[in-house]
Amino acid sequence: MTDWRMIPDYILINSIVIAGTILVLFLVYKRLSVSFRKRLTAYFLRAAYHSLVISLIVLAAEYMLFYYGLREFFYHMGSQYGAAAEYLHTVLTAAPPLVCFVLSFSVRINRKVKYVEYLSQEIQLIREEGFGRTMELQGNDEITELCASINEMSVQLSEKQELEKKQLQSKNELITNVSHDLRSPLTSIIGYVDLLKQTGPQDQQRFAEYIEVVERRLTGLNVLINELFEYTKLNSAEKIPDMERMDVIGLLRHVLYEHKVLMEANGLTLFWQIKTESYTTNINTHQMVRVFQNLLDNARRYADKSAPVTVTAETELTGQLHICIANQAADTSGLNPDQMFERFYRGDQARSDTQSSGLGLAIAKRIVQLHGGRISASLLGQKLSIHLFLK
Repeated sequence: MTDWRMIPDYILINSIVIAGTILVLFLVYKRLSVSFRKRLTAYFLRAAYHSLVISLIVLAAEYMLFYYGLREFFYHMGSQYGAAAEYLHTVLTAAPPLVCFVLSFSVRINRKVKYVEYLSQEIQLIREEGFGRTMELQGNDEITELCASINEMSVQLSEKQELEKKQLQSKNELITNVSHDLRSPLTSIIGYVDLLKQTGPQDQQRFAEYIEVVERRLTGLNVLINELFEYTKLNSAEKIPDMERMDVIGLLRHVLYEHKVLMEANGLTLFWQIKTESYTTNINTHQMVRVFQNLLDNARRYADKSAPVTVTAETELTGQLHICIANQAADTSGLNPDQMFERFYRGDQARSDTQSSGLGLAIAKRIVQLHGGRISASLLGQKLSIHLFLK
């Protein structure tokens, strides 16, 4: 059995130092692995750990070679060979750990350098081609986090650009539609004012007719301007203020009782079936009443009087409140459910209705969106249904 006291002191000391260093590095790396997991510092620690492991292996092999006669073999060949043996011992002790450290660290850094070059090329393409392009994620360190942030920024800026384009297009369409809807009544008013100047108050019958037309046109203009102002204000808002916990079902019943009289005055029947006793959520009471009123007014204007207007309300399995307002459409020609909630969309019948601004359903949709809900329409035969979902 080999006596450990026969092992040269330098080998024992080096072995103890290297083993202790490996143990310390291992403990430090384990302790800080969570915080260093995404840091480039981890590359240095891994490289140092690998080089020290190699050092221990080299020293063990060196000890075996020199202890079992290699040193004596060189010395027996002459003193110059003995010096060469000592030099070889020094080289074998220092060179392998250093080479291992350099190689390990260089390989890891080289991968990141190539990845940085790839990112630089991709960013150049983003600058040339525009936002929306994303880059491949590699690894799990600061550079990868930076790449993920750039990807997120690129997508968000692309979406923002698309939104700005849509808003610009929407603004241009709004100006065009407003100009058209203002020009028609204004032209009519100017024409009747000219007729009033020509006839004068002497012809009382014509004077009264012209005044009535002018008044009706001015009333329509007032409705259009007020609703346009309200829609613009709602469209620029991110949320509706003054939200409070309210029972939507109780509010709906109240509006239905009010509109029942208006429906009957227009020869229509209003029927409702509410399966949910109450549904409490955060709403702006005034705005939600406006939604119900706009939807019921739309049904009152364009419903076929031979069939009732029906309103149903129930809670879905998802927990949402589903309110459906359905009626038989008097005329479905040119009626597109997908476009009903667009600004200034009106059926052919509404073109002669000066009380309709074409903004009622668009206002209702925007209010519902600001409440976190959604609204849609469907047409099955002559039956038009508007579906309102609230969270």
